[in-house]
Amino acid sequence: MLETTEYQETLDSFYNYLFGVIKLHRDTIPKLKDELMLIQSNSIDELNDNLNHQQIFLYQIKTFDQDVATYMEKLGVSGENISEVIKQLPEEEQKRFKELLAEFKETAKEIKFYKDKCQTLLQTKLHTVNKSIAQFKAKQDKMTYGEDGKEEGSVKLPSAFEKSV
Repeated sequence: MLETTEYQETLDSFYNYLFGVIKLHRDTIPKLKDELMLIQSNSIDELNDNLNHQQIFLYQIKTFDQDVATYMEKLGVSGENISEVIKQLPEEEQKRFKELLAEFKETAKEIKFYKDKCQTLLQTKLHTVNKSIAQFKAKQDKMTYGEDGKEEGSVKLPSAFEKSV
């Protein structure tokens, strides 16, 4: 185990790191709300910009597992998840870490809610587009028949009758 002041500094640094990660998650919620609104309004370019900003978030948290493992090693604790790690911390420190974990769980629920809403709306819109495309394709190729009743081939409708989706 580290000496007391170094251990406390590492513990505080770990807490601040987790707090920062939670803040990044909280900052994502307005972007998810915007994403939902942009999907509803069919604002493709703005939606693309929004998704690019969300990718920045993913980049910022990509080393989370490695960073937590480094802190765990420095603190001399192990565990499969943060809850298990918190149980191994000094009793007087557990409360603040548990409060942080509870805050993260609430934030994660809200993120999941908006992601699910966006996913559902996108699936609905995709179904509508696929349905329109299927109807368009059904109208696009017309079969022609000869005088003897045999199929002669299909005729493509002129481009003036084409519909862009």
